[in-house]
Amino acid sequence: MRHVFRTGCTAVTVFTALAAVFGTASPARASDPAASDLAAWQRTGQPDRLLVIRPGVVDLVRHGVLESRRISGAGAVPLSWLVRNTGTGWIDRPGDGLSVVQIRAAVLLSPGSGLRIGAVTKKVLFTAGDSTASATWIRGSRATLDIRDTTLAVAGATRVRPYISMGAGGRLDITDSTVSGFGLTGRASSRFSGVTWGRGSTGSAVGARFEGNRTGLRLEGSTGVRLDKVTVEHSLQDGVVLNGDTGTSVAGLASRSSARHGVVVGGTANRTLSGITTEDSAGVGVRATPQNGLVLDGIQSRSDQGGGIRLLSCAKCTVTGVAVRGTQVAVAVTGPGSRAVVKAPRLSGSRTGISLDEDIESATVTGGTVSGCQRGIAVAGPKVTVTGTRIESCLTGLSVNGKARHAAFHDVRIDDCRTGMTTSATTTDVSLTGVRVTNTSGKGLVSASPGLRVTDGHVSGASTAIDLAAPALLEKVTITGAHRGIHLTPGVRATGTALDVLAERKGIEADRGAVIDITDSRVRAPLALGGAGRILRHGRTVVTLPPFPWLGAAAILALLTAIALQTVHQVRHRHTPRPQVPRHVRNTA
Repeated sequence: MRHVFRTGCTAVTVFTALAAVFGTASPARASDPAASDLAAWQRTGQPDRLLVIRPGVVDLVRHGVLESRRISGAGAVPLSWLVRNTGTGWIDRPGDGLSVVQIRAAVLLSPGSGLRIGAVTKKVLFTAGDSTASATWIRGSRATLDIRDTTLAVAGATRVRPYISMGAGGRLDITDSTVSGFGLTGRASSRFSGVTWGRGSTGSAVGARFEGNRTGLRLEGSTGVRLDKVTVEHSLQDGVVLNGDTGTSVAGLASRSSARHGVVVGGTANRTLSGITTEDSAGVGVRATPQNGLVLDGIQSRSDQGGGIRLLSCAKCTVTGVAVRGTQVAVAVTGPGSRAVVKAPRLSGSRTGISLDEDIESATVTGGTVSGCQRGIAVAGPKVTVTGTRIESCLTGLSVNGKARHAAFHDVRIDDCRTGMTTSATTTDVSLTGVRVTNTSGKGLVSASPGLRVTDGHVSGASTAIDLAAPALLEKVTITGAHRGIHLTPGVRATGTALDVLAERKGIEADRGAVIDITDSRVRAPLALGGAGRILRHGRTVVTLPPFPWLGAAAILALLTAIALQTVHQVRHRHTPRPQVPRHVRNTA
């Protein structure tokens, strides 16, 4: 026999050993402490030292051997009691008191048991092992673990780090405490990645900090967990994982400086998450894996390197009132089946404000502002609608490319960008209604999209207001303050109705082979119509020079008159002697 169990009863020990060999058991086996401890030891990876906490008793198991049993009494066991009653090698006191203790054993909470950490023990060190057998941890199911007003940290080498995991029916509460350096690394199961509320467990983290863990905290199928004023920092992988959890409430969750994503959300349909802040993650601030009905409300992301918010194959998902700055893509919608709504975002200082990828099903953007980006909104997928959004100070305000089709833009304002909007030749059925483009240093609208339709648009302050490289329909478009109003590249055919073009040099220019039909329009420019192409006028179309700037001329005339009068005055009085001050007057100024 490999193990001899010192239980104080030789007959029971022999019977237990024989039962283990021959696979038989008696009705008394379930109540045999040696058999229960052996099963627990084998189930938990055969740790070198294992504290098994049961209602009223604590078993000390070393290398699978029940070494001794302690009577703990009813209710949850305080850690301070374990320190006094387990002896050296199990839970030690580095100092004289109980304020700092070091756990050297794995701790298993059996159903119906409980453990309290805190109050007396202000700092709890968990010994890091050289192997999984020598590692320390706390696990349980249908048990309670209450941690408050304390710090949990790692002592010794960090080859095999400790972890905390609560299973089905269990409750884990962490209050005003810090957990630092936890979580198995390498190929270890994700359930042991730091602090985990497992399937069917519940509890809370209130005023808690999680620092330098593999995963800061993980909710894996939990129910009704409360997260309030929680800070997660410097995680080796994801900061927070919410996967398959239900009934989770979040109020003040901050994830900072994670080596992967700040917060990963998945596995649960029709839930709302708010009160989340991410910062300086190497990956995405908030990453949503395939799911339905997710609502992200008021999320804030700052300087997350991989992006602010990323929705992956998220159906009927909504992002509302988010604030993202200083990242690659502030809000990204991608993946087959994605149907997302982005409401009132505040996005700034990113490479791309909103990215809607080719493989999505549909997306809607309403309201909000996008500023200081290389690309304000990039549309590559089908059935995209953008309404009431303001884009400012970007290199390109709107970019429509890829497989975009049936894209509609309503009441969008693009200000102070280098290029207002571009559409590529691979896109179709793009329409603009009430779109205003102002103060672009380059071109206002550049389109190679066949069938572009612009209605009630306004472009002002551009080198070229509208540059067409594909057929387009322009209706009720106003152009002011542009060097060149409308330009058609060779072979392009376009139609304009009720246009009002006021250009500083050229009104409409059609290259060789291009044709534009304009009806009931007005074109005013020093060179109103030009180019080798054809510009056909219909209805009550008026082509004139731009209006003379009478007010400016009057101002110039008044200035010249003032200069002339001053000159005449100086000439008339050039020989007038300067007044002399009497010698007896002394200037004391």
